[in-house]
Amino acid sequence: MSRSSSISPGEVQVWVGSLAAGDKRVRELSALLSADERERVRRLPEDRARRYTIGRGVLRRLLADFTGEKPRDFTFEYNDAGKPFLPEGGIEFNISHSADLVLYAFSADRSVGVDVERLRPVRRLLDVALRFMTENDVRRLEAAPPSERDEMFLKSWVVREARLKAEGQGIWSHLAAHSRLPEREPDAEDEQPGSAASRELGHKLFAPKKGYIAAVSASGMDWKLLTCALSEPKE
Repeated sequence: MSRSSSISPGEVQVWVGSLAAGDKRVRELSALLSADERERVRRLPEDRARRYTIGRGVLRRLLADFTGEKPRDFTFEYNDAGKPFLPEGGIEFNISHSADLVLYAFSADRSVGVDVERLRPVRRLLDVALRFMTENDVRRLEAAPPSERDEMFLKSWVVREARLKAEGQGIWSHLAAHSRLPEREPDAEDEQPGSAASRELGHKLFAPKKGYIAAVSASGMDWKLLTCALSEPKE
């Protein structure tokens, strides 16, 4: 099987798609899943099962486009935080979704993490920030006009989630440990070259679709972000 997509060193690609699909497409994508993925689908409520099937099926197709392998042939393994990876290596990836929007991040030469949130009112925003965010973030939120706090909070949230995922961690492992997330410069959408943090992880904020905010993070600062829209097949 030949490759139909490519990714260059120093490049992070984020593909933007939808978790909404008709029955025919869901059946086609379901046929690509592994036995353990189909077993998970059987245990999920119907709506979540459809979304999981679409997300994993499209991920398999994208990985096939990059590697030239068949979509059914991939075997995923999982780290301690539940992040999937390919044991044979070759390409790094991460997934995030909010409502019906899904993002797939890929890199050929570095770890990646991605997170997306729909812009919306956040319940008990300051309480959540006090428990889980840095002191700098909390001060910024407290000083901001109430009308700006929701978007400010969600921007900080997706950045930290993406960075943790790029490190192979999950935000919930930090929450379970009752620890705040690591301090960072709150105003930096990209880490500044030369800083200690920049030698480890960089991140970029972007809007994948109107009404959403997303962040992607990857090892180092010597990478560029390319966003690509998935074409939705007609039913």
